[in-house]
Amino acid sequence: MFKQFISIIPGADIFMITSLCIFMVFFVLVGLYLFWIDRDHVEKMSHLPFE
Repeated sequence: MFKQFISIIPGADIFMITSLCIFMVFFVLVGLYLFWIDRDHVEKMSHLPFE
C-alpha cells in the first residue's frame, strides 16, 4: 500500500527524504543542546513552577 502511495504522487520520494533529514537534524541538535546545557540552569528551571 505504501509503495502505491509513493508511485502515484510525483516527487513524493524527495519529500520523504527531505522530511526525514529535517527530523534527524532537529533531534540531533536537541540532543546536543541537552548534552551541553548547564546542569545548574536545569535545576533552577525545574524548581521554578514551585516557587
